[in-house]
Amino acid sequence: LNYLKLYNHHIPQRAIGSKTPVLALKEWQQKRPELFVKRVYDQTGLDT
Repeated sequence: LNYLKLYNHHIPQRAIGSKTPVLALKEWQQKRPELFVKRVYDQTGLDT
């Protein structure tokens, strides 16, 4: 679980433009909100 949090939130990925996966998802959600059922959150956990 700690590795996933580190990977998704802190390690930029070259395949998605040197962004973190969560940052890339947030940008995609702003451009195409109809593709997302839930809001993309910075941290894992329960939706509130």
